[in-house]
Amino acid sequence: MFEHAQGAGEYAGAVGKAAPPIAVSTAAIAGLSLQDWVLVATLAYTLLQIAFLVWKFFRDQDRG
Repeated sequence: MFEHAQGAGEYAGAVGKAAPPIAVSTAAIAGLSLQDWVLVATLAYTLLQIAFLVWKFFRDQDRG
């Protein structure tokens, strides 16, 4: 039972480690340079941080 959960964690870790190179390769094939890819990743990260902070603010307001 625990072996299955551990295997899933290892799989998720491997996917997480492989995601950046796969994303860069896909972006290069799609015609984006590395500089453009970094810009897109920075914008996505910034938007995720903003969304998280807005969600956290409203969650804390509800708990009052």
